[in-house]
Amino acid sequence: MSRLNRTFALLAITLLFSLILMGKGPCTPQDCVDVDGDGYGDPASTGCPYHSRDCDDANPAVNPGVLESPDLGSACVDGLDNDCDGLIDDSDYSCLDLFFGTCADDPPPGADLPDPLPPYPGTCPQIVAGMNTITSSAVAREFMLVVPEALEPHEELPVAVLWYWLAGSAREFFEKGDIQRAVNDLRFLAIIPEEKGDLFFNWPFMIYSPEYRREEEARFFDHMLACTAEQYNVNLNCVSTMGVSTGGLWVPHLAQLRARRLASFLSLSGGVGVIPVDWVNPIQPWFGAAHRMPAVVLWGGPFDWCGLSFTTTSGYLEDALIADGHFFVECIHNCFHAQPPMEVPPGETLFVGLWNFVFEHPYWLEDGESPYLVTGLPDKMPEWCGIGAGSATMRQGECDSGLFGDCF
Repeated sequence: MSRLNRTFALLAITLLFSLILMGKGPCTPQDCVDVDGDGYGDPASTGCPYHSRDCDDANPAVNPGVLESPDLGSACVDGLDNDCDGLIDDSDYSCLDLFFGTCADDPPPGADLPDPLPPYPGTCPQIVAGMNTITSSAVAREFMLVVPEALEPHEELPVAVLWYWLAGSAREFFEKGDIQRAVNDLRFLAIIPEEKGDLFFNWPFMIYSPEYRREEEARFFDHMLACTAEQYNVNLNCVSTMGVSTGGLWVPHLAQLRARRLASFLSLSGGVGVIPVDWVNPIQPWFGAAHRMPAVVLWGGPFDWCGLSFTTTSGYLEDALIADGHFFVECIHNCFHAQPPMEVPPGETLFVGLWNFVFEHPYWLEDGESPYLVTGLPDKMPEWCGIGAGSATMRQGECDSGLFGDCF
């Protein structure tokens, strides 16, 4: 059985047991209302237990809003039925139309793929493990590239672009994030930009940050990625970005500006602003993304504060993601504005659950889709995380940080 079919079989069996435990049967017309006008039925929040593609009402002649009971045992699990081999044909409701895949899988036929990278203006310098300098927007900019040890030529690597905190540096993110071990164990490339140095808060996310600076920073992202992809075997279906504190305030804006290239984003003690302007938290508001991407929104409880309320800005981000139709995981710890207190499984790298979130959400997942909607959160995700707003149970326990976390 191929890896694709094994993945499908595992997810199908998981869903079958979930349905048995939930005691719910097939979707009904009431459960499958096309609320967003995309031609697909959307499960009611308390109704249909299937994913929205299984409420597909795009072809009423085949399926007038009602999913037939899937014969998981014979139709889909063993992979012998051609209609169920790999990606299920949307017109065939004799088996469950459920396929997710990971960054290690090939995109299914007809999947939405990221836009091609723009060319770098000029000739890219040699990009090496460690610090690199390129010219972007006519300015010399630096970034650190972290490469897995013992890299094989055939390895196609996901990419994570990491933005640090106020008064931080690429080297500090590299050290505090255990990045070398992460890329060694999990096989990906990490890009850590250095700030240009013209902004007090590192990155252009404030309401008074000029529009040209946001575009300049997004162009720097393009150029780092383009030169890296020119010289390394990069999986462009699995490019993600993560930011912490001021970096966490920047990545939601980069995610919107480069939505057609990013598969996911993670905002750690970050967020967005709101309209009308919240002058206590004067951050650029969410303005919309051309591609709905999965996200992680993480903060340090009700007193995550460092010049502004990251609890508030994280809440604004969640509200925007809900309105825009993005899947997201919410995580809340209790250590204020500090490095998240991860309880790492023995032998695992720091933040392994967050890295795995990246690899389990390739670009070509359909809007609002995630394997976690079927399987639940993986064991390696912190237990103080949940799916969607209000789902997380705040962490309990001691913290190493002070009254304001690491703010001071």
